Amino acid sequence: MACLALLLQVRPFNPLLSLILAFSSSTFSSSGHGPPPDGDACHADALLLRLASLCSCCCAVWLCSCAATAMHSLLESLPVLPFLLLLLKEMKKFKFGELFKKGTTSTGRPSRTATQIRRSYNEDIIAPSFAPEEDNGAPNASSFPCYDFLTNAGILDDFFTLVNRAGLATYVGDEREQYYMLTKIFVESFKFQNSQYSPTVAFKIYGNPVTMELEEFCRALDIAPVGTSRRIDDNPRDLLELYRGITNDDCRTIQRGKIRNIQLPAIKYFAYYIATSILGRENTSNISSYHLAFLNIALTGRTSYHLGSLIARRLSNKGPIFGGIIASRVLAYLELPIDPNDVPLTPRRLDITAMKSHHFVTTDSTVDNMVYRMLFADGDEKEISLPQPGLFSIDREPWSRTKEEVDEHTKIQDFHQQHDSEDAEPSYDYRHVSGCFF
Repeated sequence: MACLALLLQVRPFNPLLSLILAFSSSTFSSSGHGPPPDGDACHADALLLRLASLCSCCCAVWLCSCAATAMHSLLESLPVLPFLLLLLKEMKKFKFGELFKKGTTSTGRPSRTATQIRRSYNEDIIAPSFAPEEDNGAPNASSFPCYDFLTNAGILDDFFTLVNRAGLATYVGDEREQYYMLTKIFVESFKFQNSQYSPTVAFKIYGNPVTMELEEFCRALDIAPVGTSRRIDDNPRDLLELYRGITNDDCRTIQRGKIRNIQLPAIKYFAYYIATSILGRENTSNISSYHLAFLNIALTGRTSYHLGSLIARRLSNKGPIFGGIIASRVLAYLELPIDPNDVPLTPRRLDITAMKSHHFVTTDSTVDNMVYRMLFADGDEKEISLPQPGLFSIDREPWSRTKEEVDEHTKIQDFHQQHDSEDAEPSYDYRHVSGCFF
């Protein structure tokens, strides 16, 4: 104990050292080892051994205390570490238990119930999500092509070139009856399970649940089951480049893109057909990765994406219902009867009236006199009479035109029209000139 007293005189009183002294005192008292009697060598040796051990422990504590003091002085002397000292002081004030006692919730992110429109992590669509009121459950008949419109616009051949490249010839030619309740129940109950080895679709035909493999679903629609069925990444590079290629390098992201930004009329018409007939629940204004995946195979012939999985994914999400022809084809494939109480949907075509609503042609256009509305990336719009096979052919890449190209084409066309009118046979009789008769 004398050594401990000496240590206290050498070093100022330290709480940790006092704790050790108290522990040592209690150890002596609890073990029954009081001061050894005089002349008892055995007890004296034991006491010396204990004191030596205790002194070693105290010296170690004293050295640690000196090292801590020296480190503190060093930190104060360095100009780059005052912030760390302040941080250490603040950490001493912080009570970690308060983290679990807080009753308030974070306000940095709205709750799920407070958010009306949420992006699904299983959602492929690039375009903005649909508002709940747009998904009112009222089915729309799938649209069919209008051959009079395509012919008079001069884009019939280009349109069917795109159809054939995408492998949709049989689908486009199918104009069977569509039904209200069949379409509504089929689309609203549709689910897609994209498992790694055996992806399946599930739906209801009226009240009957049906599950089939994705490959069989493709057979029902007569669409080739080729390409990857994995979820399309957000803003995939190949589809983003395609979008810029068909919109004359529109630098906006696809989320802001519109179908009407597509410049060539045949490609734009094909995109509207995809939206209102093949993609069973699609937005007919915003462009999406689904549109671009179909356009990718139709323009390039590359089967990068599984078209059947795109249709299945779109049917399983929200949006306006355009899946009438899909439901009717599946019903026929399964050889199931139509409910006698079901009501046929009124057929729809992408005719002059429909294309006016899509801002495809001017409002005063007629079937015999169409004026195409061509939109540019800077927002400018040019009105061009149709047909224009030399300007709008899809066989000529890139699949868009600049303002300068359009202006040059217009000048050349006006020049030829002027000379053609001058070379035309006169409408009056030249035989009576200066009183001369031939």
